[in-house]
Amino acid sequence: MHVTASSELTLRRPFSVAGARSPGTLELLVELRGKGTHGLAALPEGASVPVMGPLGNTFTLPEPGAAAVLVAGGIGVAGLRYLADRLAADGTPLLMLVGARTKDGLLTDLLPSPTDDRRIRLRIATDDGSEGRQGTVCALFEEVARDLAPSTRVYCCGPPGMIEEAARIARRADLPCEGLLEEIMACGVGACRGCVVETRHGYKAVCSDGPVFDVRDLIFEGPRDA
Repeated sequence: MHVTASSELTLRRPFSVAGARSPGTLELLVELRGKGTHGLAALPEGASVPVMGPLGNTFTLPEPGAAAVLVAGGIGVAGLRYLADRLAADGTPLLMLVGARTKDGLLTDLLPSPTDDRRIRLRIATDDGSEGRQGTVCALFEEVARDLAPSTRVYCCGPPGMIEEAARIARRADLPCEGLLEEIMACGVGACRGCVVETRHGYKAVCSDGPVFDVRDLIFEGPRDA
């Protein structure tokens, strides 16, 4: 969604749709960072906010019977929460890998609850080891990737470095993987070309060609897997 976060700002701010818990409503998760997010947080309950969207594409759902793995770093949970709810409702076997710097940054309470039959599972990584495995969520992903069935579909969202590392792991494990990219968007419709990323098919606008990309198509700076 492209949201007018504050009357003081010229450009809208992009947000992932993080849920739709009731008809006619959408949910956003907002981390307070700059003028836009602070402006949204300061609005009174019931205030009207101009929005444009939904924009761009969406995730490819797993084939019937196939499992799914979500790899979320920090606020990346916001980009995967709606998908997690959909997969859980569809009965898809789901492994959620969630990471943060510390346990205070975890947003696992916003995701589907693990089930006793292990159809929905959750594993956690924190940089300081305050909860779950000590290390990054991508280290956790690498740990489990070798044991995943080839039909398992992987979805990732988080900081650019996390997306790049998750893409490398998925490529080496030969797993289909889609990443939701986070970029500042000016126009929101692909006209200004301000949010382009390099892919194997040329430069693509995150707002209109994405924000979801097959990680095999993304070109990252520096050495990368073939």
